[in-house]
Parts: sequence; C-alpha cells; structure tokens
Amino acid sequence: MVAGIACGPQALELALEDEAEVHNIGQIRIVDPWAKSGVGSGHSAKLFFEFHNAGDKSDRLLKARSTIANGPTSFSAVVVTEGERRVTDLEAIEIPATDSIFELTEVGYYIEMTNLDVPMVMGKRFPVELTFERAGSATIEFTARFHSPKLTRRIREAASRGDIEALKAMRPIK
Repeated sequence: MVAGIACGPQALELALEDEAEVHNIGQIRIVDPWAKSGVGSGHSAKLFFEFHNAGDKSDRLLKARSTIANGPTSFSAVVVTEGERRVTDLEAIEIPATDSIFELTEVGYYIEMTNLDVPMVMGKRFPVELTFERAGSATIEFTARFHSPKLTRRIREAASRGDIEALKAMRPIK
C-alpha cells in the first residue's frame, strides 16, 4: 500500500470488479448477471441482469436452468396495484427491440431458481443456461451478491469523489 492506495493483486481485483461483465447472445446484450439468496425455507436464488436487444425484432426469454437448481425455475413480475405489491408468475420475459436498456430487479421482473444444491454464498459463481426464442441459448456465469454490481460501482465512484450526499441518496428506502 502506498499513501493509502492499494497496490499489487488487491488493486487489480478492485479494478476488475469495477468493470461491467458483458455477454452477447445473438442481438441480446446481457450486463452484470448476479444472484441473490432467496428468503424462506429451502435454498433459492433470484437472478438479475441488465439487457438490451439491439435486433430489429422483439425476443423472449423462455427458459433459465442451472446444474445447481433441482426445483422449478420461474419468471416473475412485481406488480403494484393501488399501492399494494404482489408477485405475478410469467410464462416468459419479453425482450423488446429498442434502444432502451432494461434491468431485472427485485421490484420488477426477475428469475427465481429453487431447490438449490447449496445455499448462495457471497462471491459464488455458477452457470445458468438462458434460452431465448430468437437469439438461441447460451450459458453464462452468475455471481452471488448482496446487491447489484452497478450499485457497487456507483458507491465506489461517489466515495472516491467524497460525495457524501450521493452516498446518502443510495441508502435503501425504509
């Protein structure tokens, strides 16, 4: 460490962790795939990522499966009606052809895998095969985390600038 700056392997780890992880499946770009341990009995995980469909036709995510999940996998959406949140199961997740970037989140669309062989441990990486109607299938690795890599990058950027107000604004709303 030199004057409070990490050097050596630790510095390289931090630098690599700040880079977005990107996967391309046909015209679909997937950024920062991550998983969070589910709540309740049995081992489950919710899967999240950002995506963008650069194609000229919409696509659909039809299936997600992993060798570590022995139970059913579901696609879900959190719907707010008259101030009340409820979870709705979906047959597939629509991937529109647009310039916009979308994100699977805990308060929107997400994938849930159940009956995992082992509990989710922070930092654990595991393969998930994603199957799209048009783009086909590909296996990508998800990383178990407490929150999204994008939020981690935003926190690091604000901290490096000494921006206390930005850091306060990132606190979870109670």
